[in-house]
Amino acid sequence: MKKSIFIAFAFAGSSLFAQEQDTTITKDTLSFSTIIQCDANPVESQGQTGTCWSFSTSSFLESEIIRMKKGKHNLSEIFVARQVYVRKAENFVGRHGKAQFGEGSLGHDLLNAIDKYGIVPTEVFDGLQLDSEKHNHAELANILEAFLKAIVQNKGKKLTPVWMDAYSALLDVYLGKFPAEFEYQGKKYTPKSYAESLGINKENYVTLCSYTHQPYYSKFILDIPDNWDNGFFYNVNLDELVATTKKALNDGFTIEWDADVSNAGFSSKEGLAILPLEDEDPNFETIEAEMEVTPKNRQEYFENYTVTDDHLMHIVGLAKGVDDKEYFIVKNSWGDEKGMDDFKGHVLVSEAYFKMNTISVMLHKDAIENNLKKKLDF
Repeated sequence: MKKSIFIAFAFAGSSLFAQEQDTTITKDTLSFSTIIQCDANPVESQGQTGTCWSFSTSSFLESEIIRMKKGKHNLSEIFVARQVYVRKAENFVGRHGKAQFGEGSLGHDLLNAIDKYGIVPTEVFDGLQLDSEKHNHAELANILEAFLKAIVQNKGKKLTPVWMDAYSALLDVYLGKFPAEFEYQGKKYTPKSYAESLGINKENYVTLCSYTHQPYYSKFILDIPDNWDNGFFYNVNLDELVATTKKALNDGFTIEWDADVSNAGFSSKEGLAILPLEDEDPNFETIEAEMEVTPKNRQEYFENYTVTDDHLMHIVGLAKGVDDKEYFIVKNSWGDEKGMDDFKGHVLVSEAYFKMNTISVMLHKDAIENNLKKKLDF
């Protein structure tokens, strides 16, 4: 069903009066005005890698650093990804190959890596080798997994003490060696001291989700493939998840967003994500009515694998469409060529799409209102 709204106005002499007009919203007539857009660094591209979690969460932390008045910094996504490749190898081998291994991870993995290893600016370590201008981990990821499987299946039945040295050498060959010390903006740092200078503390950040298979306001480990490090999630009801996200943006906080982008209605090309009615596939030529999302059908979509842990992005603002609805302004990590003219590299996400396809959001504790904090007991 096509949605109609009344948006036309006419002037008669000095008076202004509303004139009813049935207007179908099309791709050409849909426009957006920014309600709020928080400070964020320019859009980057993760290239041919599965490291969206690092790009989105690094972008999120860059905005946090700006918010905390620590200046603008371009954090090295690949430095963190490299450290997480090491952590995932330790986990995979320690569990005798009975664990998730791949390029995917979650936002808390970046925070854990920074807490353990520190961080460096991109200009100090960009992870690009062989004069490449784009990241490509396809070959690397296959080699790392094959190497680890060979280690686990070792016919000698005893691990040598140097397997991690050999594994790290592969990372050095493909990504380059990162510096133990470096100079940046006239000061000398180690990765750990640089992270400390930025004021990043992983204890300040929490991850919220909304599911009915766990009690609301409980803290639990969400069973999704990329939660290999058993990170904790706080469960809130769906209305609270939406309200908390909007409140954070209006208060100047940005949000790291884990969502499904493979379902009908998400288009990076159009720069738009809407939730079609069931069994419909939008063509983005007209903006139609969206499905009503409830905790029940959201839970069903999660449990039947319609909504999966798919892609992480960075929510940086709110916009209002000519359809009088609010849309989240979401910074993607697929480059700045696609999307609407005023939002290149971003996707405008409807509230309905957000409700159905969100896995979780990560944000600063200070962005959460006090009553909800009390319910969550932190």
